[in-house]
Parts: sequence; C-alpha cells; structure tokens
Amino acid sequence: MEITNIYIYLFYCFIAAFLPVGCFWVKPETNGWLLYIVTIIAVLIAGAIFHLYILVGSALIACLISILRFLHLKEKNKPLELILISDHDDHYLHHFLEYYREDITKFFPGFDFIIEEEYLVALLISRMETVGLIIAEIKNAETLRICIDYMIPKHRQSQLANTFYNCELRCVDFLGYKYLYIEPQSKAHNDYLERIGFILVDGKYVNHYPGK
Repeated sequence: MEITNIYIYLFYCFIAAFLPVGCFWVKPETNGWLLYIVTIIAVLIAGAIFHLYILVGSALIACLISILRFLHLKEKNKPLELILISDHDDHYLHHFLEYYREDITKFFPGFDFIIEEEYLVALLISRMETVGLIIAEIKNAETLRICIDYMIPKHRQSQLANTFYNCELRCVDFLGYKYLYIEPQSKAHNDYLERIGFILVDGKYVNHYPGK
C-alpha cells in the first residue's frame, strides 16, 4: 500500500512538473493551446477539490506563464505601419519633435531639429498610436541617409521595437531606395545598429536592403 502511495505521489509530481514546462512546448493561438488551457483548469480544480496543493501550485504557475506568453505574442503581432509626412510644417510632427526633444537628443545628439526640403519624414503608427519617427535625407536616387530612427520610450523595450527596423526597410524598398546609411550617434544607438546588422565603414554605419 505504501509503495502504491509513493507511485501515486510521483505521478502527481510528474504532472506538476509537466504543466509549467508544457507552456513552452505548446504555441499560443493553436488548437493544442486551447486544450492545454483546459488541462490547466482541470488540474487546478482537481487539486483544489482533493487538497493536492502541489498540483494547485503547479497549475497557478502554468497559468501565469501562459498569460505572459500570450501577452508577449500579442505585443509581437501588434501591427506597425508607416505614414509618410509630405508637409514638413505639419503641426503634429513639430509637436512630436518638441515633446520628445530631450530624449531624441540623447540618442541623436547631432540632429538639429531642422527638417530640410530634401528630407523624407515618416511616422510609425501602431493601432492609431504614434510609436516612432523616421527622418532621412535623400542623397540620390538610390541612397538615403538616416538622420533619426526614433522610437518612444514606452515601446523601446517591447517586442514592437524588434519590428521597427523591418518596417523601416519595407519603406525604403517601397520608395525604390536600396542603400541607406547613418553616421555614428550615441553609444546606445550605435550598439543598436550593430545588433541589427549595420557595419561601420569609413565612419558610417551602412547596410544594403537584403531584397535588392
């Protein structure tokens, strides 16, 4: 009888260990994910009814991990679109620049906040919220010099920031440019450029759009 109880306890321990680990095996927004959530709820209820607190604790941990994974996926799939601003005297554009002036200066100390006629300006919008700004100088028919590619602090550490550069490249490709570069700015921004594939050549961070 005692041996049987040991086996039963080990079985409960196996289930308790499997639930949190299963969060990383089953992908959200799939049929298996729904079944997994139902399993967590069933184990939580059964554990509470039969006072199996090891299962209750495991189910609660699995619930927390599942919620965090779902929120991460939701943030990752958050839509991001780029809106070109043709009027450089646009009131909203200048309000945005003035509002974030101090933060922009930290990352782009060389930017003088003067938008010349040959500049390309675009706002990055996510669900009707402005999350970033791109200002680039048109050097020739194929080349852009990025003056600033700025994301507001609220989203800078989010998964949305990882899609920023891809959105920037799509814009460059759509407009027909195939070469872009940016001069070294702050250390934080230089490190970001190196992480996403820019290479320092002759005092400039350069990158070719891979689709060209």
